[in-house]
Amino acid sequence: MSAAQPYEALARSIERELELISDGAFEKLDALHAERAALIASLPAVPPAGARPALQRAALMNKRLEIEILRRREAIVVQTANAERVERTARGYAAALETL
Repeated sequence: MSAAQPYEALARSIERELELISDGAFEKLDALHAERAALIASLPAVPPAGARPALQRAALMNKRLEIEILRRREAIVVQTANAERVERTARGYAAALETL
Protein backbone atom coordinates (compact mmCIF):
# COMPACT_ATOMS: atom_id res chain seq x y z
CA MET A 1 0.00 0.00 0.00
CA SER A 2 1.40 3.40 -0.96
CA ALA A 3 1.72 6.12 1.66
CA ALA A 4 -0.73 8.27 -0.30
CA GLN A 5 -3.46 5.63 -0.47
CA PRO A 6 -5.28 6.61 2.77
CA TYR A 7 -5.34 10.21 1.56
CA GLU A 8 -6.83 9.10 -1.74
CA ALA A 9 -9.50 7.30 0.30
CA LEU A 10 -10.13 10.54 2.20
CA ALA A 11 -10.63 12.46 -1.05
CA ARG A 12 -12.98 9.75 -2.34
CA SER A 13 -14.93 9.91 0.92
CA ILE A 14 -15.48 13.64 0.47
CA GLU A 15 -16.50 13.06 -3.15
CA ARG A 16 -18.98 10.44 -1.95
CA GLU A 17 -20.42 12.88 0.61
CA LEU A 18 -20.90 15.44 -2.14
CA GLU A 19 -22.77 12.83 -4.20
CA LEU A 20 -24.98 11.84 -1.27
CA ILE A 21 -25.88 15.43 -0.45
CA SER A 22 -26.51 16.24 -4.10
CA ASP A 23 -28.82 13.21 -4.32
CA GLY A 24 -30.56 14.04 -1.04
CA ALA A 25 -29.45 10.72 0.48
CA PHE A 26 -28.93 12.25 3.92
CA GLU A 27 -29.68 8.99 5.73
CA LYS A 28 -26.39 7.56 4.44
CA LEU A 29 -24.24 10.38 5.79
CA ASP A 30 -23.85 9.08 9.35
CA ALA A 31 -22.20 5.86 8.17
CA LEU A 32 -19.94 7.77 5.79
CA HIS A 33 -18.92 10.21 8.54
CA ALA A 34 -18.12 7.31 10.89
CA GLU A 35 -15.94 5.67 8.24
CA ARG A 36 -14.16 8.95 7.56
CA ALA A 37 -13.56 9.60 11.26
CA ALA A 38 -11.94 6.17 11.57
CA LEU A 39 -9.82 6.84 8.50
CA ILE A 40 -8.69 10.24 9.79
CA ALA A 41 -7.86 8.77 13.19
CA SER A 42 -5.54 6.29 11.49
CA LEU A 43 -3.57 8.95 9.60
CA PRO A 44 -0.19 10.14 10.85
CA ALA A 45 0.05 13.64 12.31
CA VAL A 46 2.28 14.72 9.42
CA PRO A 47 1.27 13.46 5.97
CA PRO A 48 3.95 12.14 3.64
CA ALA A 49 5.00 14.32 0.72
CA GLY A 50 3.36 11.90 -1.71
CA ALA A 51 -0.04 12.66 -0.16
CA ARG A 52 -0.01 16.25 -1.37
CA PRO A 53 -2.05 15.72 -4.60
CA ALA A 54 -4.70 13.70 -2.73
CA LEU A 55 -4.88 16.31 0.03
CA GLN A 56 -5.24 19.09 -2.52
CA ARG A 57 -8.05 17.17 -4.20
CA ALA A 58 -9.67 16.57 -0.79
CA ALA A 59 -9.47 20.30 -0.02
CA LEU A 60 -11.09 21.17 -3.36
CA MET A 61 -13.81 18.57 -2.86
CA ASN A 62 -14.41 19.92 0.64
CA LYS A 63 -14.92 23.41 -0.79
CA ARG A 64 -17.38 22.03 -3.36
CA LEU A 65 -19.13 20.23 -0.51
CA GLU A 66 -19.47 23.49 1.43
CA ILE A 67 -20.95 25.16 -1.64
CA GLU A 68 -23.44 22.31 -2.17
CA ILE A 69 -24.52 22.46 1.48
CA LEU A 70 -25.06 26.22 1.19
CA ARG A 71 -27.02 25.70 -2.03
CA ARG A 72 -29.23 23.08 -0.35
CA ARG A 73 -29.70 25.31 2.69
CA GLU A 74 -30.79 28.20 0.47
CA ALA A 75 -33.30 25.96 -1.31
CA ILE A 76 -34.75 24.91 2.05
CA VAL A 77 -35.01 28.54 3.18
CA VAL A 78 -36.88 29.43 -0.03
CA GLN A 79 -39.21 26.44 0.32
CA THR A 80 -39.92 27.33 3.94
CA ALA A 81 -40.69 30.94 3.02
CA ASN A 82 -43.04 29.76 0.28
CA ALA A 83 -44.80 27.36 2.65
CA GLU A 84 -45.25 30.15 5.21
CA ARG A 85 -46.66 32.45 2.52
CA VAL A 86 -49.13 29.79 1.39
CA GLU A 87 -50.16 29.18 5.00
CA ARG A 88 -50.77 32.90 5.59
CA THR A 89 -52.81 33.09 2.39
CA ALA A 90 -54.88 30.06 3.39
CA ARG A 91 -55.54 31.55 6.84
CA GLY A 92 -56.66 34.78 5.18
CA TYR A 93 -59.15 32.93 2.98
CA ALA A 94 -60.36 30.88 5.94
CA ALA A 95 -61.01 34.06 7.94
CA ALA A 96 -62.88 35.57 4.98
CA LEU A 97 -65.05 32.46 4.66
CA GLU A 98 -65.91 32.57 8.35
CA THR A 99 -67.33 36.09 7.99
CA LEU A 100 -69.68 35.04 5.16
